[in-house]
Formats: sequence, C-alpha cells, structure tokens
Amino acid sequence: MPISDVVFLEGNDPEEVVNGDDPYSFGRWFRAKNIDMIPLSKLGEILGVATYEELMRGFQPAHPPEGEAFILSFPEALQDKIRELNDEELPEIVGRWSKIEEFGNAPEEPLRQYLVGLRSFLNENAGYANLFLSI
Repeated sequence: MPISDVVFLEGNDPEEVVNGDDPYSFGRWFRAKNIDMIPLSKLGEILGVATYEELMRGFQPAHPPEGEAFILSFPEALQDKIRELNDEELPEIVGRWSKIEEFGNAPEEPLRQYLVGLRSFLNENAGYANLFLSI
C-alpha cells in the first residue's frame, strides 16, 4: 500500500532519509492518511492558491527519485494558505474537498480532522515541509 506523509526534514539530507532503514527517525512527521499531491493540489485550487496543474508542478523531487521512496517539495503557497485557515471556513472547504473524485464523496469529519492536524503541524514547525511518498 502506498504511503504519503508530510515531513519537516530539519536539515537532514533527503537521500539519507529515503535510503535509511527508518525514514521516520529523521525530522518531524505528520501521518497524512495517504493524502498525496493530487488531493492536496485540488485542495489548493479550492483554496484559490493556484490552478490544479500549477500546484501539481510544484511537487518536485527534492532529490533524484531512484527507488520506491522519494521526497517531494510541497508548494510553499499551499502550506501558507493551510497555516492561515480558520475554523469558520473549514466546513465549506471540507464540504467541497470531500467531493473530489479521489475521495469518492468521503465523510467530511476525517478530512476536517486532517486539515486541523496539518494546520497545527505546519504552524508548530519552522520552515517548509516536504511530502514523503513510498510506493
């Protein structure tokens, strides 16, 4: 099963992280419930950050992908917008986001919890996070 999580590398080399026996021993992690760059890009489009296509282009490898795990950049503008979300706007955003094709009309509460958790994670850590994928 593919894994997609968010990580603050905290100065660790991306290649060292993906090639290590335990990537989760490096940096700080947010268990992202396998929400990868496609739904994140669609979220960014809902939030008015940029178009889906522009956001997808923002998820670039942080090092040359060679194996089954790799680290991608996470568009800073999308991270900034998630940091700024307030609780009052979450119901409308989550309502729209839950209906994207990738979620198949998913229940809204887990997505709301995801956004609240990601917002807290991004606000509690300095700098910009990356997206870790393992297929």
